[in-house]
Amino acid sequence: MDRELLQSLYRYCLCLTRHSAAAEDLLQTAIEHWLKSAAKPVHAKAYLRTVIRNQFIDDCRRQNRIDFEPLDQHAPALLDETSMEQIALQHDLIEYLFLQLNAAEREVLYLWAVEGFSAAEIASDLGQPRGTVLSRLHRIKIKSADIMQNEAVKAAGAGQGSE
Repeated sequence: MDRELLQSLYRYCLCLTRHSAAAEDLLQTAIEHWLKSAAKPVHAKAYLRTVIRNQFIDDCRRQNRIDFEPLDQHAPALLDETSMEQIALQHDLIEYLFLQLNAAEREVLYLWAVEGFSAAEIASDLGQPRGTVLSRLHRIKIKSADIMQNEAVKAAGAGQGSE
């Protein structure tokens, strides 16, 4: 297991937990599980991501802090998966957006933006319908657009106050 793989898995853990100490614990637990396992999978990264995700869900259930969000059956689906690429967010806005997302949305955003997975690949990796992944990407797009709009309004108000 190389350093690049560990860093990638740590970023994935951090994406899920939002806390460095919790991310370190989650990664350590996953690596321990992998080392104790008799069978060594061919795709260690995918296997470890699955272990991390399952452990995170188990931990959330134990602490009764799972983000449940009802799906709006009439919400429009994200038809263009690349439309988020056109939104240029600054670092602080990305951090703010990250705080507004639930764990499932953060995971999808991580796999899409950092790992470069397509919606179909994310759906396959998570064992969820592609429509669910597209719906999450759509909600992320809406939240990011709202944040950008609010920041633009703040900037315009600040610009008028200085004149």
